Amino acid sequence: MAIADRLRALFGRQSQPKTVISVHRERQVAVCSILFFLLLGLPLWWSTTRVYRAELPTSDIVRFTPEQTLPVPVVFYIDAKTPLSQADATFIETSVQAQVDSQRPQFTASEWHIRYQAAVRVGVAPDTPGHYTLRLRMGSDITSVDVTPARSAIVSVPHAAQAKDVLVKAISAIVADEEQSVRDLAPQASKAIGNTHAVLKYAPEYAVTLTLLNENPVDGAAVDWDIKQAVRMYLQPLVDELRPFTRLSVSSQVLHHAGPPPVTAHKADNGTYLTSDMLPHFVNSPSWNFASVDPTSPMLNFVLFVPALASQPMRILDSGIERSSAFLVSQWGGVSIANLPDTTRPGDKVVLSPEDMQKHMGYFISQIRSLVGIRSNALLASSAQLQVRVRPATATGVSGWELDALMRRWLVRNRQTAIATLQSLVRLVDSLQNMVVMDDIKEKVDRSLAALYETENALRRLPDLNYVHAFASAASAASLAESAFFDPSMVSMLYFPDQHKYAIYMPFFLPATLPLLAALKKIFAERRRVRAAASVKESSKTD
Repeated sequence: MAIADRLRALFGRQSQPKTVISVHRERQVAVCSILFFLLLGLPLWWSTTRVYRAELPTSDIVRFTPEQTLPVPVVFYIDAKTPLSQADATFIETSVQAQVDSQRPQFTASEWHIRYQAAVRVGVAPDTPGHYTLRLRMGSDITSVDVTPARSAIVSVPHAAQAKDVLVKAISAIVADEEQSVRDLAPQASKAIGNTHAVLKYAPEYAVTLTLLNENPVDGAAVDWDIKQAVRMYLQPLVDELRPFTRLSVSSQVLHHAGPPPVTAHKADNGTYLTSDMLPHFVNSPSWNFASVDPTSPMLNFVLFVPALASQPMRILDSGIERSSAFLVSQWGGVSIANLPDTTRPGDKVVLSPEDMQKHMGYFISQIRSLVGIRSNALLASSAQLQVRVRPATATGVSGWELDALMRRWLVRNRQTAIATLQSLVRLVDSLQNMVVMDDIKEKVDRSLAALYETENALRRLPDLNYVHAFASAASAASLAESAFFDPSMVSMLYFPDQHKYAIYMPFFLPATLPLLAALKKIFAERRRVRAAASVKESSKTD
């Protein structure tokens, strides 16, 4: 009964006519509510829902452009029994640079500009990357250059008067050829010239997996190998040479493949053969388990394939001409075919010794060189006026000249990768104003920029040129930039559009907004009614 009386009283009061005081009070409440919502609610909502965005050094990042030329110095020391004067060294340096600049093709619109620079000194070069000794010998019968695996070469000339011209020609050819090779291996240039064998992108570590694949162990021989000793004898020297710049983690496995081969080799009178068009389909990665012990590093797979006894000997023919028994698979690895001795019978147990695998390990080393980007062409080409002999680095698999050229190419590419990634990050952050940018992201960006500056500064310190430090700085800049770009806090915001935000906040603000709008409508309606009544009263007084 008490509840009914209260409801009756409440509805009774609502039916009572409003007084001036009650209307004024309603207006005050509505105005205060609106002011409270605007002055306190909106700032509170803004401060509690605002994402944290650390300020990135955008101006420092966007200043890097492809048109800004990166100098890449190469220092040559002339060692002669009769020492050259500093004026002669300066003349050779100026002549070399003029010849290199005149032969340089025009850069394309999107191509990053690089400029290889030759610096010429007198004496013997220090045993560090980027410094080379040219030992000048007079009185030879012919003009020749003998390039050693170390960072040196012997330049022989018949007369002393020819020395400067020969040195200018040799140095300019070495510098210009390497600069062009770096430009040709860039991603844009590889696509433009139709290069199907693009080298692998630089990584601080590659997972190298050596696999012995026996095609048919059921009806054939049981094959094993002494791979540990073979790696120590043949592959480890190359691994050690590359260790200052990248790490090759080597693992091995033996697979017994009893299913049908990926392609059927053509039969011949004395075995079987594969043609060049069959090689791309030879590797059957889905059914062959080439799992790596290191899933985070790029994989390099090298397969020693033992054909079934019925298919041996298996060869590779190109236009009817027999070629080597190995082939390269771009961006993947390589395959070498191992035919067993003719006396092998089904059920025999065969263990491949390191001596048996010497040829195949040589193929694998050559394939590793191609995949990581070590140049296979000669450092300097012979001509009618200049005979060139380049001694291969048979002991280590890579010469000092080749290793330095690889390091310079990786340095250039890592710098470009770092700049492109940082600029992409800045564009992404500017396009998504609600993206969270934490302090650790800013720290990575700052460190990447500092490494870029250190790379450029290290390349300009010609008296104390330290290529190892410059390379490490460029690699660090690229790694930090990619780590910032692919940070989980950044990636998650790529898939959070503004529509999601509206859908989340609408149920909170809509119930509070509708009464305010209704109160405003009522206030404006009351003001119009009062003005209309006042106008009618004024007109009646006039009449």
